[in-house]
Amino acid sequence: MRISPVMVLRCFLCLMLLAFRTDAQQQELPAYRLQHFTDENGLPQNSVKAVMEDKNGFYWLTTEAGVVRFDGQKFLTFDRSNLPISSNRIRGFVPALPGRNANPAYEFYGLTEDNQYIGVMNNGLVTSNTTFYGKYRLTDPFAGKNVRHNSMLGSVPEQYPSNPMFEHYFAVSDSQTFFIWKQKTVSCYQNGKLIYSSAGSFKNFFLIGSHPYALDSAGTILKITKNATSEAQFPDGDIIYNKLYTNGKPNFKLYWNNVAKSAFLYLNKCFYTLEETLGGRLTTRLILEGYDFPDLDIVAAHYNRTSGALLLGSSTKGLFLIKNKNFQTLKLASKDADNAFYAQKPAGMHSVITGQGYQLGLDSKGSQTVAERVSTFMEAFGYKFSIAMNPDSSFWFGIGYNLFKLDKTAKKVLLQLKLKDNAKAFFIDKQHRLWIGSENNALYKMEESGGQYHAKLILRAPFGGVSIMGQGAGEILFIGGTKGVFTFNVRTKKVQKLPNFNKMTIRSFYTTTHGTWITTYGNGIFLLKDNRLIQFPLDKDRFLATAHCITEDAKGFFWINTNRGLFQVAKQQLLDYARNSKNLVYYLYYDKSQGFATNEFNGGCQPCSVRLANGVLSLPSMDGLVWFYPDKIKAELPSKRIFITSANLDGKDIQVTDTLRIPRDFEQLRLQVTTPYLGHVNNIQMHYSLSRSGRSEKWFPVNADFTIPIPKMSYGNYRLTIRKVNGFKTNDYTYKTITLHIPPAWFETWWFRSLLALLVLGLFFMAVKWRTGYLVKKERKDNLVRHYRVISQIVAAVNHDIQTPLHYIGYSLKQINAYLHKQEDSNSLITRLSDESLNTSERIGTLTKNLLDYIKIQNKNSSSRTQMGRVEAQKMVQGICELFAAIARSRGVTVKNEVEPGFEVWSDPNLLSIVIHNLLDNALKISASEIIISSNIIAGKKQIIIEDSGTGMPEDLMKWLNKSYRSYEEWLKISLYPEQKGIGLVIVKDLCVLLRINIVASINESNHTTVRLIFNQGKG
Repeated sequence: MRISPVMVLRCFLCLMLLAFRTDAQQQELPAYRLQHFTDENGLPQNSVKAVMEDKNGFYWLTTEAGVVRFDGQKFLTFDRSNLPISSNRIRGFVPALPGRNANPAYEFYGLTEDNQYIGVMNNGLVTSNTTFYGKYRLTDPFAGKNVRHNSMLGSVPEQYPSNPMFEHYFAVSDSQTFFIWKQKTVSCYQNGKLIYSSAGSFKNFFLIGSHPYALDSAGTILKITKNATSEAQFPDGDIIYNKLYTNGKPNFKLYWNNVAKSAFLYLNKCFYTLEETLGGRLTTRLILEGYDFPDLDIVAAHYNRTSGALLLGSSTKGLFLIKNKNFQTLKLASKDADNAFYAQKPAGMHSVITGQGYQLGLDSKGSQTVAERVSTFMEAFGYKFSIAMNPDSSFWFGIGYNLFKLDKTAKKVLLQLKLKDNAKAFFIDKQHRLWIGSENNALYKMEESGGQYHAKLILRAPFGGVSIMGQGAGEILFIGGTKGVFTFNVRTKKVQKLPNFNKMTIRSFYTTTHGTWITTYGNGIFLLKDNRLIQFPLDKDRFLATAHCITEDAKGFFWINTNRGLFQVAKQQLLDYARNSKNLVYYLYYDKSQGFATNEFNGGCQPCSVRLANGVLSLPSMDGLVWFYPDKIKAELPSKRIFITSANLDGKDIQVTDTLRIPRDFEQLRLQVTTPYLGHVNNIQMHYSLSRSGRSEKWFPVNADFTIPIPKMSYGNYRLTIRKVNGFKTNDYTYKTITLHIPPAWFETWWFRSLLALLVLGLFFMAVKWRTGYLVKKERKDNLVRHYRVISQIVAAVNHDIQTPLHYIGYSLKQINAYLHKQEDSNSLITRLSDESLNTSERIGTLTKNLLDYIKIQNKNSSSRTQMGRVEAQKMVQGICELFAAIARSRGVTVKNEVEPGFEVWSDPNLLSIVIHNLLDNALKISASEIIISSNIIAGKKQIIIEDSGTGMPEDLMKWLNKSYRSYEEWLKISLYPEQKGIGLVIVKDLCVLLRINIVASINESNHTTVRLIFNQGKG
């Protein structure tokens, strides 16, 4: 549409003719956010008689249905179902006792109608305390034996009217001090001793902190001191501005919390804190107005000065949670008004002008919206997405081919310019140059010469249509289009396309010393830093995916508006994440309960937000402008401890402790966790990890209902760690750890597994032994076959190749020897040599025969190896001695046969002959002069004894020779690979075991060796 100056003039004429102006309509903004809780949304019952906050941040209520804990999100009721009390009707709270009678596990107590005390513990839970009244009686000097319903001073207004003339009242001041109000006297006690008393006509007695005050019958506040008379107090502060307040004539109503020791005054729908100044005077501060306490039946109050949360208990209407709103919504109160705002510009200190031509702001008090139509031209033009403001507050406005310059009031069109291209975006850089982006991939710069303006084409590039522009570092402009993000260097005219932004809708650019922050519609937030692009994580609901605008405040926070609410985040946390993606980013969420008319903010406009000179930040939304002071907002963070509210095992509640012992066969354990927090539930971010030895830590989000389900697990000790983000400090967590102990089944115990392991090991060794025995037996069988064949061949060879020649040689030597002895003149030397040769020949023959006999028995089975019978030992020994006679003479050794004639033993004669033969042979080798062979009978056992005169047998050889064996088979197994002992002794030992002869070698005092052959059994 073409707009001529005539049309503009007509618009102004119409404006003048109509002389129309929308009067500034004042709208009283609701300054508070109210949450009302009844039995329909969490309370067990609607009569809230007392309200108190513990040190953990939990709020506690007394009702007709039990004591109730409120964590800011849920209510938890303690009543007869989980406490040993006789009545659920709780009258109110009473403070803990002072001094040594205080129990540090309890902060304060709930009092039932039956005078039972429910202690609020410092772990966030409660329990019945039956010892309280006994300790109270030790503290209160006037307490009787009977529990009275009002001996401890209750809150004001009283559930039961105070009657000090009838009974006394006890009030705790601090850990050492308490007061007694009795009749017309208030007495102060410290450490159980009376300090002072003050008399007066007191209607109510109360404490502000530790200082005592009273209301007299006229309603005047009295300060109780050590003086005889009390001082009248007339509070100053906000209450004096109440139109119903009359100085010196108190007409207010007192509210007093007996546990918190805090006082309030109510007057004309206004609620004030009553506090002491440093000078000891009383002052008031307005914390609530516009609420009719009598109509709401308000009987209890608690105020948190840090968070500004006010909790009011009603005797009939439940609980009211009231907090100041941090945000205000500004609208034009007209039925035909367009309150969906986009672009805006500052209009002085306290107002803005929007793209619709509306001026909106607040009055000097900041409580009333001032809104008016100031530009019929802008409203009629109907485009509200782009305003480019000049340093003098005049601004450019338009779309397509039409561009206008308006004065700072938006009431006057200073210039109309017809563009050659279809403009979509306007931006004024830090050098105050106007840049125009078109949908035809062109970038223009507005130039002025002699009061004449024209748009100069700077470049064409494949932007895909320019939709948004922003300032970069130095001479860099950021350009966003449908085909991505581009940078343009104004000085060098260089255009560069940034990667990773294809098919993204860009909402805004914001450049700081750390880089350029980019918001997108659908892809969240990015930071372009040192040619590196960092994408930041989204919130758990992904609301930040549609991020419109980033505005930084003076305290280092970014405020990011989205389609689903507003977020606050610490810039430093984002930078820490950019440095290391393992670092935490915490987004604090605000929704319309804080003062928005809608959670849907608007973006895609320029500018996307406006910061006024007075510190107000103005954000556009679909239903009004959202105004707030970001520098003044105190973030409400979930920084309290983590608590386990309950533990449910297979449908049954179990006691909550830091170590839970879980039966082996459980199916599911459910833990209910919480943290005190009055803010939005989305701001509570908890995760948990279930780990054990050898199992790495892995974090999972806690369920939306703050339960942690733990399924059936194997036995062992597990560590359940719960962590909660505390706020804007990097990696700032609060942790809670619980140990889970699951016992093993009997078949999973260490002793059973050890026993099983031993059994398996035993079976393994048995299997190995059996297998080894089988293989050995098989190998032995194979060896026996080979052994038999070898022995058979050896026997055949000896018989054929050795014995036959020996017989021939022996026969020849015998003939020669006989011939020599017949000759009378024979040479004696030759005769002697012949005798020795013949003797040697006979000895070799005997040895060969013995060896063959020993070899032959190896091939026989155990039953046929021996031919046992009576053996005449003397004759056998004599024959062997004669065989060795010649060699003994040559060595100078005398062999004596002292075996008794007729001495018989039961043995195999051939094998026994081999044994004695080898023993005599060994003795000849080492004997010096004499060998004696004798016999003996000791303890009924016959012995053949061979004693030589040598140097003694080695000790290890004696040990081997003396070792006994249970059977010949045992000897064979052990002697498969015997140490080298000499073939003679091996044969001796082998035959002694076979013949069951016990061979014993010893050394006597003369160091001579004695070998005894002891015959253990037999008929001999």
